[in-house]
Amino acid sequence: MLNGLNDHQIEAVTSSGNTLVIACPGSGKTRVLTRKIAYELERLRSKKKFIVALTYTNRAAEEIQRRLDELGIPQEQLWAGTIHSFCYQWIIKPYAAYEPTLVNGFSLIDDYKKQTILKNLLEKYSLPIYSDINTSFNRDGEYLNKDPYNNLVAKEFHQIILDNKEIDFDLLLYHSYTLLKSHKKIRNHLASLCTYIFVDEFQDTQDLQYAIIGQIMMERKGECKIFLVGDPDQAIYNSLGGIPKDIQEIQSEIGNQEIEQKYLPGNYRSTQRIVDFFKEFQSTDVKIQAFSPYSDENGLISLDNATNKNDLYKKFADIIMNNLESGVKPNEICIIAPQWYFLTPLAKKLKTILPDVPFEASGITPLPRNKENFWWKLSRLFLTEISLQTTLSRYRWIESVVLELNEYTNSSLGISYNDCRRYLKLLNSIHPRETDGIKYLEFAFKEFFDVLEIDLDTHLVLKNQWDTFFNSIRSRYESSEFEGIPSDVNYFKSVFKPSEGVVINTCYGVKGEEFETVIAFGLLWGYIPHWSSIINQSSYIADSASKKMLYVIGSRAKKNLHMFAETGRETKKGNSYKMNYHLEQVSFKYDQPVIEKIEIV
Repeated sequence: MLNGLNDHQIEAVTSSGNTLVIACPGSGKTRVLTRKIAYELERLRSKKKFIVALTYTNRAAEEIQRRLDELGIPQEQLWAGTIHSFCYQWIIKPYAAYEPTLVNGFSLIDDYKKQTILKNLLEKYSLPIYSDINTSFNRDGEYLNKDPYNNLVAKEFHQIILDNKEIDFDLLLYHSYTLLKSHKKIRNHLASLCTYIFVDEFQDTQDLQYAIIGQIMMERKGECKIFLVGDPDQAIYNSLGGIPKDIQEIQSEIGNQEIEQKYLPGNYRSTQRIVDFFKEFQSTDVKIQAFSPYSDENGLISLDNATNKNDLYKKFADIIMNNLESGVKPNEICIIAPQWYFLTPLAKKLKTILPDVPFEASGITPLPRNKENFWWKLSRLFLTEISLQTTLSRYRWIESVVLELNEYTNSSLGISYNDCRRYLKLLNSIHPRETDGIKYLEFAFKEFFDVLEIDLDTHLVLKNQWDTFFNSIRSRYESSEFEGIPSDVNYFKSVFKPSEGVVINTCYGVKGEEFETVIAFGLLWGYIPHWSSIINQSSYIADSASKKMLYVIGSRAKKNLHMFAETGRETKKGNSYKMNYHLEQVSFKYDQPVIEKIEIV
């Protein structure tokens, strides 16, 4: 269990009490988290106890499960997923009858539908379309927008979806908290089940999420422990409510139980030169040293503040081809920007001039982002490649699907290992001839239900989720953002495939990832940080948001980092955007930008 770990990592894995681990970029955070979970799973002495691992994304949870599979660790007593999934499955679904607004049934609204409703409300009240409406709550059930008009929009939005028997993630969290706070038996039940709560990326945890965890841990002090890991310097979700609480604040949340703080200072990802660059934006005093096999290599670090935004794709094409010609794999190259609307047109241009280079734009997914939707879970089984590497994951997924089917349809389908193998065999035997992604899934789902002899039309919850799932996909393709995006089943399947092409994503989307070469653009004040962290905010908040984003961008790179503060972008008032102030202030010996080689016809 401890093989291959350094002293700092071993100390974290073998810690016996509540622990907070500050992990610098590339320090093996996920490795430590996985080994610690495995370590504690092997120490469980009761089949009635569970370990809960809360991750920021579902992808991170699946990575933990995959690594545990490789270690040969049984996972029957592990639950891993986002805190939204945890609240949905462990609190809201079993205890909805205790909450008047949920007692008559509910479904989770898809984010795409949510944004559509909010957009309509902004138009209704003649508010700027770019208004940032925060629909989250504090512990007293109050909205968090500084502008009272935005709070009114948030309130009306929630009334609209509640009238339609829907909730969003913010209502999900708030009702989870109030259920725990109001009902001792719920707190007690959860506290009796959980021996450990693991929190990945703790710096991105919202205040209400800390409160939910605290309610569980305070109920049976000492019986349930907590293990948090993350990096305050990578706290880039402040605008979404993420709070990098310090050790004293976290101790207060869990009833003043003691927490020991540990550090992972070694960087096994980047060259020392890359480390020296992103350390310019560090706020903590963790001493970061590069220990990668190539730590002494120079690599390339460039900064271009002269290229016009309309010519970026030419520069990027040159960098990509230089890397490919030197042996760098396409999926080791990443292009990142602050927001998606920068990336979609750029991706189309790059695909035009580099037709033989594969690109992956994971953010432009045709599937809804609500992974609690039953049909999303079933679609994953139909769209994921069948291989040795996915066998154990597919078994977990089908077990989850069957359990939900039993719940929604009052069926008694078996969930033994042999039962699940039989269901997987059934799934694998369904081969729709449809090439259109939507029609393919519709046929596959109906065929699966026909064989199981379940009439979908008689089960309202499943039917509503079906409508939400497919309406969301259709709405995506009707939007300008999806113009030119393939709608065939192969593109749908690519959502679940490991990336093989040049990655195109936002600064938020690549958090936790690493690439040999990173190309970053839009490094302009107002984009990094976003205006929402600047306007009507203190200079401390703006500076902090700026440095953290630059820190995350720089620390994604293993060897090469190409940065662009392009010209030609203007504010709504017609003023030119300027280079990010903190990037401009850095005194660093940059390399020359790549010389243009590709002739653009």
